[in-house]
Amino acid sequence: MEHKPLALITGGSRGIGRCLVRSFLAYTDVLNVSRTPAQDAGSAARREPHELHNLSVDLADVARIEPCLGAWFDAHPGHRVTTLIHNAAVSPLGWLHEVSPAEVDQAFRVNVYAPLTITTSLLRAGRFAADGARVVYVTSSLARPVPELSFACLGLYSMTKAALSRMALIQSREFELTAPNVTVVRAHPGIVDTDLQRDLRRHPRMDPAFGVKTAGLPPFQEGEWRDRSPKDHMRTITPEFSAEFIEWVARSSDATSDEYDFYHAEEFHAARREVGHQENTTI
Repeated sequence: MEHKPLALITGGSRGIGRCLVRSFLAYTDVLNVSRTPAQDAGSAARREPHELHNLSVDLADVARIEPCLGAWFDAHPGHRVTTLIHNAAVSPLGWLHEVSPAEVDQAFRVNVYAPLTITTSLLRAGRFAADGARVVYVTSSLARPVPELSFACLGLYSMTKAALSRMALIQSREFELTAPNVTVVRAHPGIVDTDLQRDLRRHPRMDPAFGVKTAGLPPFQEGEWRDRSPKDHMRTITPEFSAEFIEWVARSSDATSDEYDFYHAEEFHAARREVGHQENTTI
């Protein structure tokens, strides 16, 4: 039986996830896993044969994830996952001595336990493509154990992303030994200019150092990284640009590391500049 490739994306109904769903639908079927269904606004104009599927699951309800995934794949036995992107996350705010046990539990359920459950469920059920699949964990610079990225009020989010990053490293090694057809990578998506980012800066309990670090970053303007490195001239970016980077990490044969940072991914930016140069030459 010939299997149909499938991209499974969590949190595909909004933000970066919505952009990822639209991008991947250009060349493969997509399964969005989130509480809210994703919408394929471009399907009529695109006229592609690829389908968008939605699996409505509250990722905090970890016990339901494996049975729901199993039921979906039982109903779609021809699909095999070639790309799995763990994009969904909650961003709980609060100083660590103030957050409740319920908030800690929910944050770890959505940001850590759910991704682990989805990946391991697919592996145990043999749902990854035998000829190659890639798992992408969307992490954060706030996961790094350095003082300059350790902000009050963002502690719980940082803790969960650190756990996710460490989990991905260990899982990558385990897959090398037991499932070499599946590769695991981590992607730092950049500082995305969204309403959430602006709300974080205005939060009354936010660490002042966070506002100082992020408020001075102007939005990216197309072309300004043509002759200089993003890592030395950091900018905030749109969800679409961030999704473009994550898609590159998921699909590119040049993506051979186990960790990618938007601002340090020279191969990605070089490839993007080359495409822009070709388009300008054509025009």
